[in-house]
Amino acid sequence: MEIEVTRPKQFADMARDYHLLVDGIEIAVIKRGTTQTITLPEGSKTLKGVIDWCSSPEFNVSDIRSGKIVLKNSFGSNFFKSIFLPLYYISLGRNRYLKIETGI
Repeated sequence: MEIEVTRPKQFADMARDYHLLVDGIEIAVIKRGTTQTITLPEGSKTLKGVIDWCSSPEFNVSDIRSGKIVLKNSFGSNFFKSIFLPLYYISLGRNRYLKIETGI
């Protein structure tokens, strides 16, 4: 199965790359503001985005409807969250720092 992975340009994490894991194995490095087409191995079950010690919740491959996903940080699109919540997202919320959304 091929999927199109988009990482929008967000101020947070602009100098760092995101790593995309399929069933715990890294298959791609996603740079800021890029879109990549990735072929998932046969029988893949879960996707996960990782940056340093933070990550996204696991995302089921079966939930991908359009063949497109967006990988972004959870707070970058909300000004107030980006000011008040970064410490939460790098500590207690580290497994929710990134999020994967289906479609664009």
